[in-house]
Amino acid sequence: MSTLLRCAVLLSAVLVAYIPAYRAGYIWDDLDHHLPVRPQDRTVAGLARYWFEPGATPQYYPLTHTAFWLESQLWGLEPLGYHVVNVVLHALNGVLLFVLLRRLGLPFPFVAALLFALHPVHVESVAWVSQRKNTLSGLFYLLALLCYLRFDAPDRSRSAAADAGTDASPDGARRAAPGAAAGGAQG
Repeated sequence: MSTLLRCAVLLSAVLVAYIPAYRAGYIWDDLDHHLPVRPQDRTVAGLARYWFEPGATPQYYPLTHTAFWLESQLWGLEPLGYHVVNVVLHALNGVLLFVLLRRLGLPFPFVAALLFALHPVHVESVAWVSQRKNTLSGLFYLLALLCYLRFDAPDRSRSAAADAGTDASPDGARRAAPGAAAGGAQG
């Protein structure tokens, strides 16, 4: 099965598994404390309060509350939109995990990502709107890790220099690698 097809299967599996969440309303404190219910909270000034006014929200998660603010501009306070965004974020996290595990060369990355995406332990974070901070932070964590791995990808000149215990510089000079002992192995 191709990588693209596996990603599509992961996305589809999550979207189908969380169908009950689409029909759910708000849970516990979603509407009371986290969504911009008051008209003044749905203004640009209300958005600025999320970032710059301590105590404007019960917990300081400005990116999460900014996402809620943007969504309130799109679908008001209808819960369906908020639930769909949480499910899509979770599905994307499953795909990113698959890509990450595959990139690391671990065995069975698709099975591991599918297990992550469909495991019941995630239901609370996905179905409870105010837990957006979990799915959103997961997304940025996985993206940051993938960016780091791309940045730190070994190239031939660096890995050959590391094998020799030296550091190849762009001008072609060879220097001792950081931490390498000048006269032999370190203890």
